[in-house]
Amino acid sequence: MTVTNFPVAVERVIHPELRARPVVVAHRDAARSIVTSVSSEARAEGVRPGMALSRAVRYCRGMIVLPPNEMLYGRASRAIFRVLAGFSPLLEPSGHGHAYLDITGTGRLFGPPRDTAWRAQKEIRRQLRLEASLGIASNKMVSRIASEVIQPAGLQDVPHGNEPSFLSPLPVRLLPGVGPRTEELLADLNLRIIRDVAAMKMAHLALAFGRLGFSLYQHARGIDRTPVYPMQAVPVLEEAMVLPEDSNDYDLLKRVLREVCERAVRRLREKKQCAGRMELCVRYADHREGRRGLKIAPPVQSSTILYTRALKVLKLTLSRRTRVRSVHLRLTDLSAGSVQMELFSDSGPERHARLELALDTLRHRYGAKAVVHVA
Repeated sequence: MTVTNFPVAVERVIHPELRARPVVVAHRDAARSIVTSVSSEARAEGVRPGMALSRAVRYCRGMIVLPPNEMLYGRASRAIFRVLAGFSPLLEPSGHGHAYLDITGTGRLFGPPRDTAWRAQKEIRRQLRLEASLGIASNKMVSRIASEVIQPAGLQDVPHGNEPSFLSPLPVRLLPGVGPRTEELLADLNLRIIRDVAAMKMAHLALAFGRLGFSLYQHARGIDRTPVYPMQAVPVLEEAMVLPEDSNDYDLLKRVLREVCERAVRRLREKKQCAGRMELCVRYADHREGRRGLKIAPPVQSSTILYTRALKVLKLTLSRRTRVRSVHLRLTDLSAGSVQMELFSDSGPERHARLELALDTLRHRYGAKAVVHVA
């Protein structure tokens, strides 16, 4: 199941006046901002996801630029997953607006797979006012490709045994693992559609692409044995911040990290929770990522302590000289209640906790920027 141009589609539900107008989602205040989602009207003007915003404006001067709203997209995705969960317990989310559903054995309840898909599509439209594309197939890969080729909305059924004939005329970029670089290499070998790849021997593909060659050989024939992994209800709290401009200024990254930690811990205290593990992800300007995790003992509910730990992780994560685009913090192993202080332990953490609770009160009353750290 796919909702085409999901961020734009969700924004149009909230703001109906944006319908039928060229809309893109991008950070307007970043010097090297990249377009992440494009409406069909903006696409008709030549704008594409991944294009620099400065270039996109030249293609479509009348387009509306919306800043990303990850919290809104997350809520919308969870609402879609709740609708789909009514049709099968085997649901695997695959990013905002994307999910796989295993409906094996649900025929007595909802009828044939095509009827089930039609009902799910109708419920998403009725409850959420979103148009979804659904692909029905015997495996995840073919169903995903089927949902993509019938965009912006529709229902595509690929009967079992018809996978190779369905895939054969489609471009190779739709196969898993085929990015711009691999597509270019395939084009150099005159392999432009999936039929061309399917005609190759596995030994030849392995010689040209290594381990990826085996996957290409399987996928071009419609073979994908990956099961649908059910959604795990793991308590997690996430905070992220995109830099106004890509930078490798360490002092700036420290300030960004501090703000992310403060926002995350503020939410922890609101929920009366503590975090026992953290994971820090740094995304670079070239879209590559650096990721490190750390066990926190005892669990924390203090931004000062969390920032001190996170700063050590940041030093280990920054292994490249490339400029950083965003910082993402993920807290897991969440537990209820406040951290229990020992009777004769150092009173420093307790003083920090009381101070941060007082700061929470000030920010709640006078706004998030009422009290800030000065480096």
